[in-house]
Amino acid sequence: MIPVRLEIEGLYSYRERQTVEFETLTAAGLFGIFGAVGSGKSSILEGILLALYGSTERLSATGERSSMVNLQSDQLSVNFTFRAGKNNAQTYLARYSVKRNKKDFEKIDTGEHILYQLKDGNWEAIPDKAEAVLGMSKEHFKQTIIIPQGK
Repeated sequence: MIPVRLEIEGLYSYRERQTVEFETLTAAGLFGIFGAVGSGKSSILEGILLALYGSTERLSATGERSSMVNLQSDQLSVNFTFRAGKNNAQTYLARYSVKRNKKDFEKIDTGEHILYQLKDGNWEAIPDKAEAVLGMSKEHFKQTIIIPQGK
């Protein structure tokens, strides 16, 4: 997998839309994510995990979505564009979004998790899951890509 672009909005401390252009960052061959404790480094990695697999350690299947959505945001949105497949020739967009309940601000509605593939210049939703596209389960992805804090 080759990361291309990450857009995060309303996730933890990322209230406003933030964009990470990985192709620009990796042009020199290597880059790192650095910052003070609490600056959002892990949130970037967790956003990628959320977009790809629809869940994270903090967001269980039963949902703790309210803890992930920025307290001043009506919604959480993560769009992760990446290349994968044979020779990383295919471009994909993994999207996760969730909104606050309009009647009860404290409640978070069920999230939407969709995977798209770029075909002839258009994004087409595909039935495949990240496991099939990347060739690795969520657990394997976490072990190889994300190093949990304190572990």
